[in-house]
Amino acid sequence: MSRIRFRHLQLRAETGRGRFGADIALHDGLMVLWADNSRGKSTAVQSLLFALGLERMITARPANAVTSAMRDRLIYDATSKQETPVLSSWVAVEIEGKDGRIATVTRWIKHEEYNSSLMRVVEGPAISSPGNYNGYDLYVGRAGAAGNPRGFHHWLAQFIGWELPILPGADGRMSRLYMEQIFPLLFVEQRRGWGGIQAQMPYFSGITDVRRRSIEFLLDLEVGKIEAERLRLRAQEKELQDEWRSTVRSFKEIIRGSGLITVRLPETLTVAWPPDQAPFLAEGREAEWIPISDLLLQLEAEHRELENAPVPRVADIEIETEERLTTALREIDNIREAGGYLRDDILRDRNEYHALQKRLDALREDLRQHQDIVTLQRLGSTDIDRLHGDCPVCHQELPASLIGAPSPIRTLSPEDTVSYIKQQIELFEVMARDTERTLTAKEERWAAMRSKASELNSLVRALRATLNTPSGTPSIELITRQVQVRERIDRLRSLNERFLELLGTLDRVAANGRLLRAALQDLPTDRLSAVDREKLNRLETSFVQQLHAYDFGSFSDERLRISDIDYLPRRDDFDLQADISASDSIRVIWAYLLGLLEVSKTMESNHVGLLVLDEPRQQSAKQVSFRALLERASTDAKDCQIIFATSEDLATLRRMLAGLPHHLYAVKDYVLKPVAE
Repeated sequence: MSRIRFRHLQLRAETGRGRFGADIALHDGLMVLWADNSRGKSTAVQSLLFALGLERMITARPANAVTSAMRDRLIYDATSKQETPVLSSWVAVEIEGKDGRIATVTRWIKHEEYNSSLMRVVEGPAISSPGNYNGYDLYVGRAGAAGNPRGFHHWLAQFIGWELPILPGADGRMSRLYMEQIFPLLFVEQRRGWGGIQAQMPYFSGITDVRRRSIEFLLDLEVGKIEAERLRLRAQEKELQDEWRSTVRSFKEIIRGSGLITVRLPETLTVAWPPDQAPFLAEGREAEWIPISDLLLQLEAEHRELENAPVPRVADIEIETEERLTTALREIDNIREAGGYLRDDILRDRNEYHALQKRLDALREDLRQHQDIVTLQRLGSTDIDRLHGDCPVCHQELPASLIGAPSPIRTLSPEDTVSYIKQQIELFEVMARDTERTLTAKEERWAAMRSKASELNSLVRALRATLNTPSGTPSIELITRQVQVRERIDRLRSLNERFLELLGTLDRVAANGRLLRAALQDLPTDRLSAVDREKLNRLETSFVQQLHAYDFGSFSDERLRISDIDYLPRRDDFDLQADISASDSIRVIWAYLLGLLEVSKTMESNHVGLLVLDEPRQQSAKQVSFRALLERASTDAKDCQIIFATSEDLATLRRMLAGLPHHLYAVKDYVLKPVAE
């Protein structure tokens, strides 16, 4: 079971007038810390936050998490209010964790040698019972403080008994749920905490719906674990999808301009892999595509034939060489002519593709404008007789006679127009994708033709060189042809090996994708389990009972409930705190946070049995309400620790606490007093 208790708070400040400090023993049950206004109550409470490295709940700068009395100047004379500068200061807190383990944590606020991010941990009650204990230094407020072994919050989570979940963020990256995002449900600081439930929530982790995730964790809701697992699996699936796309895209970049294309290779992750008809690499050959495997067989057969053929002398093949030269020149002319036609096709396809993209841009803009019109109509606007004065098809300006002329034909409503434009966008997106694929295939066929023309030009040069050499010289053309075929075989084999590696990578990605899809389907379909509903029902019962006891006056509590979506108070599906008085908003926070504690006393949760409220009687809440809060807290604090810091009139406070189990620590003058050590 998760647990943390404050046992002792020690404050120290070195000043020009000596050492000042405070030693406050903290007890289980209801602990009331009283001090008059501006006498150091907030100094003590904020020092508890600072000592646990939770200052990001209230500020981004660690030193600003404590009052000026611990970092700048403190009042040393209660009568004259004279101040003295603070030269150095630190705070130490003795805490008890899971299984009764006790540790003392020291953190420096202002020091010449020690940075405020340094945390010194002593394994033992070094304040209440000084002795020789093992100690070590950790860090906080730095990257890794929650996940690395030398990070203080990593240590504190283990000390408490928490295993902080790792959840997906809005950008798809996984991020840890930080302690600063859980403690707003356990610790309400005076300056910012009473603005609403979880008003002190920091958002630096980027976790989606972090308020809801924090409540799910604290109540240990199964829906939180299931949803976290679902989000984790979907994030992994997205990573696999990105890996698939990136792998395919990278390979296509490699073969771009080589005259090769991939056939039947999906560009997005598919779990139906491998397909019945295997993907392959192909090269354009006139009006068809030849698989690279067939092409390699042809080239290897040709190479063997060239190797086995005797190398003739020029005199023996002069006539044949002249005929081959003529044929090669004719082939070059044919390729040049066909390439010209193909190049024209490519230019037309490029223009068509760019036109489709422009049309898509125009359609998307039309969609945005019509969606705005629909929104305005739903809000009651009538000043929308027409959207624009141009043709919605060609976007040419319409003459005024057409714009103002009444038409007997019923025109589309804005809603119908939006639906029609969406259909048009889908159609043009399909056309654009088809055009892009066709364009890519033609560009690779053109690259193959250029490669073939280059080979023929090399052959022509070799044939001419052969004809110009002495009659007894071996044929240069045959040797050149052997080299060309060998080089082409090596290049195609290399690309084919890369393609086979690609297929192997896709095999692995598809296999992992199948496992993820199966795991997603195995997750429960019901959002809330029976145990989750029982916890929320108990929270709702406690919440409503408390509001009744606290004299909640904004409206009757008949329709109040705890939402099963975000687990926050609702009235008729509206945010409760948005429609109530300021004093009732404070009552809502009391009831909700105590309700979370009460649920943890009867059902399994991650609640640590601690609640700290700094100045809970905000917004002039009635004394009768505060008395009811003290009674409820006193009962709830059995086997827990509830700390109230207040400046309520001391005599009145004592009357309210009469007969209630509690510990009262009343500060005389200022919290920080001269100490002799």
